[in-house]
Amino acid sequence: MAGKSLETLADTLEKARATLVNQYVRQAHTMWDMLTPADWWNDGMTYAVAARTALLEMALIQQVRRLGVSYANETLRLVGVNPKGDVPNLVFPRDNTDPWLVAQRPADSYRSAAVKSPTIRPQSWPDKTDELFSEVDKWLEQAFNRLQTTVDEDVSRAQTSATLDKYRRSKVLEYRRVLHPELSKTGSCGLCVVAADRWYSTADLLPLHANCHCGVAPAGSDYDPGFQLNQKDLKRLYDEAGGTTASALKQVKVKTITHGELGPVLLAEDAEDTPDPVPSKDSDAWHTPDRQSTLAQCRRMENRAIEFNRRYKEVQKAGKPVTFRYEGRTFTFKPSKNLKQAMAWQKTMLNQMRSMLGEAA
Repeated sequence: MAGKSLETLADTLEKARATLVNQYVRQAHTMWDMLTPADWWNDGMTYAVAARTALLEMALIQQVRRLGVSYANETLRLVGVNPKGDVPNLVFPRDNTDPWLVAQRPADSYRSAAVKSPTIRPQSWPDKTDELFSEVDKWLEQAFNRLQTTVDEDVSRAQTSATLDKYRRSKVLEYRRVLHPELSKTGSCGLCVVAADRWYSTADLLPLHANCHCGVAPAGSDYDPGFQLNQKDLKRLYDEAGGTTASALKQVKVKTITHGELGPVLLAEDAEDTPDPVPSKDSDAWHTPDRQSTLAQCRRMENRAIEFNRRYKEVQKAGKPVTFRYEGRTFTFKPSKNLKQAMAWQKTMLNQMRSMLGEAA
């Protein structure tokens, strides 16, 4: 019955999270869909969409962290612990970057795919009968896959981080990884199966991998609901795998490496370390995201918005592209029929950052 109680809590949490993520993805998809093919190559347009979607994701992160705290409160009560302490609503789950730069990555993926076919540069979106449709559709598919993968990673880490924050403040020192094979198209992977028997210190984040759906539960008490739930799932996973496949699952060995943005990542023991995606930053530079790191990111986004606003006005006045360097990157802002919309989204970003930083002062 106790295991069922944890299972019910986890199921409720995941359904609520999935609803919020799906809503965000639909909104973000709609905004990227507003762009013309030329706009996808226009930093002035893609960074404007990214500014708007970054604000939406920051709101999503706050909602998900509140869900994580509610889940923590209930799971603490399951093991007889009274929840204590307040947990900040907004902590962006990545280090060495900021929400705006991360939100630009669908455009990066689109361009990376499109650059392989330099002779194909449509002026308008081809319909399904056009011979270019299949190729251009692949570019968009990669962009939206990147969008989905990124938000899934961010939300999983934000939710888990908030839950662990609550555990720590309630003086719970250890927690357990909880398998959720029902949330994955292929079930829990071998890495998670092996890691499910471990206890982790609440001082550390849960090591995840791409598309990981593991949850957490308090551990170290006489009553360990996560262990009971995992044992049930492990038995079912081994039974369903059967024979040599079940034996192979039991032989998997894992390691944890530190990713320059995401922190602890679960990998197979013989896998090569994930390449660091952050220029001039190695994994040793990663620090656990907190309220202060998030405010520092907001300050950078405020300054970037001020600089970009000046560049938009140059494009608007001159009616021609403007290329400039900022934060070690080269940007090219070009005229577009959607320029006024881009400027409006940019202004919203600036106002939101000023408001958040003013409230935090």
